[in-house]
Amino acid sequence: MTKLFIASLTMLLSSCGVVTSQSIYEGFRTQQSVKDAGTTQSSPAKMGTYDAYEKEREKLKTKE
Repeated sequence: MTKLFIASLTMLLSSCGVVTSQSIYEGFRTQQSVKDAGTTQSSPAKMGTYDAYEKEREKLKTKE
C-alpha cells in the first residue's frame, strides 16, 4: 500500500512541473540577469529570448 501511495504521489508531482528546454533556458536567463544586477562593472551581453536562441541553433545545424 505504501509503495502504491509513493508511486502515485511521485507521478502527481512530476506532472505538475513539465520541464522543457525553453523553461531551462529561461531559468538560466533569469539567473544571469539576477547575478548581473548587483555588478557595477560593464554589463555583459544579455541573453536573448528563447526564440532567438532556437533560430541561432537552427542556423548552426544547417551549416554542419
